[in-house]
Amino acid sequence: MNTSSSAPAHLDRRRFLTGAALLGASAFALPLAGCGADTVNEPASPEAAPTPAASSASDSSAASGATELVTIGRPTDSDNLDPVTCVGNPNIFIFNLIVEGLVKTSDDGKSIEPCLATDWEVSDDGLTYTFHLLEGLTFSDGSSVTAQDWEWTFQRAMETEESNWHAAVENIDTVECPDDATVIVTTKQAAASTLACLCIFELGVQSKAYFDKVGADAYKSGIIGTGPFMLKEWKKGEYLTLEANPYYREEGLPLANAIEFKVVADDSARTIQLQGGDIDVAIDIPFSTLKQLESDANCAPHADASTITRFMALNTENEFLKDEKVRQALVKATDPQEIVDMVLYGYGQAIGSIFSPTSEYCDTSLKPNAPDVDAAKKLLEEAGKKDGFELKVLIHGGNEQEQQIATILGAQWAKIGVTLTQDEAEATSYKERMYSMDFDCLIDYWSDDIHDPTPFIQFVFDFDAASGFDTNFRQPDDVTALNEQADVEQDVEKRKVIYAQMQRAFAEQAIWIPLYAAPFQNAVRKEVSGFVQTPLGNYRFERLTKTA
Repeated sequence: MNTSSSAPAHLDRRRFLTGAALLGASAFALPLAGCGADTVNEPASPEAAPTPAASSASDSSAASGATELVTIGRPTDSDNLDPVTCVGNPNIFIFNLIVEGLVKTSDDGKSIEPCLATDWEVSDDGLTYTFHLLEGLTFSDGSSVTAQDWEWTFQRAMETEESNWHAAVENIDTVECPDDATVIVTTKQAAASTLACLCIFELGVQSKAYFDKVGADAYKSGIIGTGPFMLKEWKKGEYLTLEANPYYREEGLPLANAIEFKVVADDSARTIQLQGGDIDVAIDIPFSTLKQLESDANCAPHADASTITRFMALNTENEFLKDEKVRQALVKATDPQEIVDMVLYGYGQAIGSIFSPTSEYCDTSLKPNAPDVDAAKKLLEEAGKKDGFELKVLIHGGNEQEQQIATILGAQWAKIGVTLTQDEAEATSYKERMYSMDFDCLIDYWSDDIHDPTPFIQFVFDFDAASGFDTNFRQPDDVTALNEQADVEQDVEKRKVIYAQMQRAFAEQAIWIPLYAAPFQNAVRKEVSGFVQTPLGNYRFERLTKTA
C-alpha cells in the first residue's frame, strides 16, 4: 500500500476483529471452524429480509443441471459472506461462486481475462480505464444489473472502514457509470497492478437493492450476484448449500443444480466419508491421504497447483524471539527439505521466501535454508541463550499436518537446545488467540487471491490490520519506502527488483521461517468431473457434475 495516499484510513486490529466477524484469514493460519447453529433463513430481527435464494424470482430447477447435488466436505465453515468485510478462504472461495467482476484471472492464474466486461480502453496517461459491459446482465433474483449497482459496489469497497482489502482499491480515485453498459475507473496514479486489483472478489458486482433491504449485519449471511450459483441455505457449523442461478448468463450452465458444502472438521472422518460415498469431494486433506488415494479405485487426489506457502511466524514480543539473533538461530536450525520429505509425500517444494515460487515477483535467489547447527548455536551464544529455552507452537487441534510439522521442527530445534512443545487449540480458541497474538509461534499460511502481491503485502505493512502479519514486527522506514515504490511503479521488471529487495529484508529480519509451497489438498470421487480450482483459489464449478 502507499501510506501517503488519501485512501480511507485502515482499521485498527480491534476493529479488524469485531467488524469482520473473523475466520482464519487467507493471510493467516489454516481456515478455522465457525460456530453457531442458526440458519440464514431465520431472520436476525423482524425487519430482516429473506435469504438471497428466497428472493429469487424462479426456482433453480430452471437451470439445465445434469446433476442434482454435489456434496463437498470441508474442515471448516464460512462465517461472513460479505466480500468487503470478510477474511478467510472459507468465505472467499464461496462468494467467488456467487459474484463476478469486470475482469477475472485466467484458469492458470497468470493473466487477466474479460468477465462481465467485454473489453476496455486505457487512457494515454494510464489513469482511466473504460469498461464496456455485456448486455442484459441480471442478478440471481431476476433483477437487472444497473449503473447504480456498479457504482455502489465500488464505493462500498473503497469507503467501508471495516474492509480488510483496502490495498486492492486504495489507488482508485473515482468510479463513474454514464449508463448501464459502461464503467469508468479512474486511478490516483498509474500502476502496473490496476487490472489485477480489479479482479479482487470485493469488486464483484452486487445488488444495492438487496443490501438496502437487509442491512450491513444481515449482509454477512449472504449476497446477491451474477455468478453461476446463489445461496439457498446456511446452517452454520453444519452445511452451506448453493443452488444454480436460474438467470446465469451462460445458457445450460451450471451443470449442477446444487452444491452442498458440508463441515467435516476431522481429517480422517472427511477421508472416510469420501471413500464411503457420503461426500463427493474432500477439501484440505493430509498429504499422506492424497498419496493413499492414488491407489484407490473409487477416489482420486486432486492436487491442483496453488500459490499456497507455509511458514513459521515468530511473535517478536516473546521474551526470546524479540532478539533478532535468536530468530536467525531458529532459521539456521530449520530444515524445510526434511519437512517436505516427511510431510508432503512429493506434493510440494521447500522455499526460501514467503512469496509463492509461482509468483513472478518471488525472489528465487533466496534458497531454502540448509541447516547449520553450529552457526545456530553460535548465534544463541551471542544472544546470551546458549543454555536454550522453551517455545510453544500454536496448532489446530486434530490437524494432522500441523502436528507433523511441529513434531519435525521440535526435533530440529532440539539440536540447538530449544524445546518446542505443541499447544493445540480448538477452532474458536485458536482464532481468538491468533488475532490477539497470544502465542509464541505458529505455522502460518498464505495464498494469493490475485496475481499481484498488493493484498498480501497489506498484511505485512498495515500493522493495525494484522500485527505485521502475525509477528508483532513493525517494518522500518526503509522497507516501508520500498513498498511505496512498488505500489506506483509501472514497469514490471523494476517492480520485481523492488519486491526482491523487500524479500531479502524480510529474510534478514527472520520474523518468518519459510517452509514450503504446496498444491491444494483436495480429492474427488471417480464419478466427479469438472472440479476446477485455479492457482489463486477460485472455484470454477460451472461444469462441476457427477455421473450416477
